[in-house]
Formats: sequence, structure tokens, C-alpha cells
Amino acid sequence: MIAFEGKLSIRKCAFCKYWWDSVNSAISPKGGFGVWEYEPNIKKKCRIWNQERIANSTCNKFECKL
Repeated sequence: MIAFEGKLSIRKCAFCKYWWDSVNSAISPKGGFGVWEYEPNIKKKCRIWNQERIANSTCNKFECKL
């Protein structure tokens, strides 16, 4: 899936600093500046909710790690 910095599409767990993906294996730059591709079905642990969440999830605690 594709996400754009500064748009609502970036507010996914894959781009959140609380989603535990220390090497950012679920995201990669795509094409141009501010365009990102992410794997929507990867599961990682959320440090706020203390449970696994899929990359495509959202919540009101989101803080962008980019």
C-alpha cells in the first residue's frame, strides 16, 4: 500500500513510533519525496497497547516516526 507524508494515509501503525519495528522492515520509500510504501498485514507489538497490531491499523495515540 502507498502512504503520503502529511496526509491521513500516513496515520497507520507501520509509521507510528510506538509500533515496534526497530529496522523499519514494513516500510520503504517509494518514487519521490514523501511517498512511502508499506506492507499492510505485518504484525508487530505496539508499546502503548502492549499487544500485536497489524501495520494497517490506526489509533488516537499515533505519533509519526518519520
